[in-house]
Amino acid sequence: MARLFLLFFILFYSVCFSQINPDNVVIARDTFGVPHIFAPTDAEVAYGLAWAHCEDDFEHIQLMLIATRARLGEINGKEGAATDYFVQFTKIRGMVERYYERDITPDYKKILQAYADGLNAYATIHAEEIKLKNIFPVTTKDILAGYQLILTSMVGVPRALEYIINGKPDDYIFNASAGSNEIAISPNMTEDSSTFLLINPHVPIEGQASWYEAHLCSGQGWNMYGALVPGMISPAMGCNEHLGWAVTFNWPDYVDIYEMEINPKNKNQYKFDGDWYDFEVRNIPLKVKTKLGKIILKKEALWCIYGPAYRTQKGVYALRYNTMFNIKAAEQWFNLGKAKNFVNFNTSMQMQGIPLFNFMYADETGCINYLFNAYLPRRNPDYNWQKVVPGNTSKTYWDKFYTITELPQKHRPVCGYLYNTNNTPFRCTAPNENLNETNYNKQSAYNWNRINNRDLRFNELIAGKTKLSFEELKKIKYDCSYPKEGGIYKTVKPIYALEEKDYPDIADAIAKLKKWNLSGAVDNRDAALAILTFNYLFSKKQAAYNELETGIEYETPLLIEAIRHAKKQLIKYHKSIDIPFGEVQLLIRKDKKCSIPGLPECLMAMVSDETKDGHLQAKNGDSFIMFAKFSAKGNNYESVVPFGASRRISSPHLMDQMELYSKQQTKPVILNKSKVLETATRVYHPK
Repeated sequence: MARLFLLFFILFYSVCFSQINPDNVVIARDTFGVPHIFAPTDAEVAYGLAWAHCEDDFEHIQLMLIATRARLGEINGKEGAATDYFVQFTKIRGMVERYYERDITPDYKKILQAYADGLNAYATIHAEEIKLKNIFPVTTKDILAGYQLILTSMVGVPRALEYIINGKPDDYIFNASAGSNEIAISPNMTEDSSTFLLINPHVPIEGQASWYEAHLCSGQGWNMYGALVPGMISPAMGCNEHLGWAVTFNWPDYVDIYEMEINPKNKNQYKFDGDWYDFEVRNIPLKVKTKLGKIILKKEALWCIYGPAYRTQKGVYALRYNTMFNIKAAEQWFNLGKAKNFVNFNTSMQMQGIPLFNFMYADETGCINYLFNAYLPRRNPDYNWQKVVPGNTSKTYWDKFYTITELPQKHRPVCGYLYNTNNTPFRCTAPNENLNETNYNKQSAYNWNRINNRDLRFNELIAGKTKLSFEELKKIKYDCSYPKEGGIYKTVKPIYALEEKDYPDIADAIAKLKKWNLSGAVDNRDAALAILTFNYLFSKKQAAYNELETGIEYETPLLIEAIRHAKKQLIKYHKSIDIPFGEVQLLIRKDKKCSIPGLPECLMAMVSDETKDGHLQAKNGDSFIMFAKFSAKGNNYESVVPFGASRRISSPHLMDQMELYSKQQTKPVILNKSKVLETATRVYHPK
């Protein structure tokens, strides 16, 4: 009876509130199953995107919606409950309610509503796929809450809260383990006078954050192909018929931690400018799935003038961060996709709704541009903002931000190239044209974005080149060797000091590691031993692979232990330590396996986990690759993802890009509607 009521409610909602006629929306699937969505209006295209994405990955779209409702604990237990607490601790939904009328234009509300209607319509017809009761119908504010949750997580708030909970708030530093590459080449440096763009994010290749490709084309001037994650209404990166952009993660200081002065007579009061103020005290209910059924726990959350606050045995600490001040990100990304030139694009960037990311821009006029995009607060110079600051004075209270024009950026460099590898913004082009770090405020912690191995390797490869072909750009992107200096060399260097005679049981392994040429090509016969050794070292040191930027230090006994482990694993599962890397590192989905090159923190980035059968399974790295060439003869776009367009186990497009991806090949991307329809394998309406 309850299920019938739910179905009736969803059906009633969709009939009463949806303004979209599905017959106006056309979904054309290409030979790889990628949806190309055509409709007269932007809103109708958004409806079609929601439907198509549900067809391919309704599970992860639902998980995002469940997270925004703070109900993940009901299906994922304690891990999900931690997210539920965070959503309520930071008042994600409250921010959407507060800023909805101020920040969201009437036209974009129509697009949000259409997208929500598409999700609700799909859920109505496929009610048997719904994971949790009372998630549908979805509202426009649910969609925006998803953006806020993702972005608030990305700017470092969960990490800062973790440091507070662990009693080490003064040690907080924002240093994400994810990475990405982006490169733009202007016509004066290309062999055929075209403009090149590489889009190459590095995130987990499976799971909630993996990329989904789509082509969105309306009669209102929206014609874009790109990548988005579940819950997004438009691509985060990609190309339209005039221009394209890439994004890479950046991590200056977006979050501040405050130590609050507590009233000794009332633990729920704090001092601010000489007066006592009451904390808002909430006991957040958390429904948690356990082996014995669902239980409800309650956990305290505080709120003060700065924002959310957390009580520990050492005191109360508050957080203030950049995503607390607007909810414009979704609309800004949509506007970027409709830009026709750099002026349009730059105007959209000035909305400052997207609070982070390096943006790399290229277009058909030959314009290239790099922007260290960051919504950075203007802070009082009298304090060290990379440490805990006092929360009892308005001197540490901020609510103003640097404008786009005040951020690091480079426009049309004379040398003809721009790049970013999550490195410092002060290395983005030729050495003689790089930005001057002294011109920018140190309080923003630009130095948290360091020189890394990919930065160094790119500069090795680009050095001395005055012209570049499209194929040479691809070779740079797919390069899987480490640089000759930097953090990786510091990490490897202790191996060269070992004497084989001192360790006869692993003398052959030590000799092999010494001759490794720092390459992760599939035919490299030393890389498997090296990666297994360093996986073990990093695990024991509890270090993330992004620490290869600076290198890790370890004692000789641990290195010997790691080499013994690596040799033992290779002998046990592969009968030899002299084995091609491609026989050990694999791209795996279901029963399909492909050899895959790449190393952590190299241009062809790949981080792998050891499997029970002694292989390295690719997990994190090249998650979406797109090459664009803008030319007077016509633009050319190519892309590839690790697996396929669908996550449905029964879909023929679950794994049909694996071969291309593993061989560093791409598929063509077509933005012309008539050409898409000519070659589409299926054309239908979302109903």
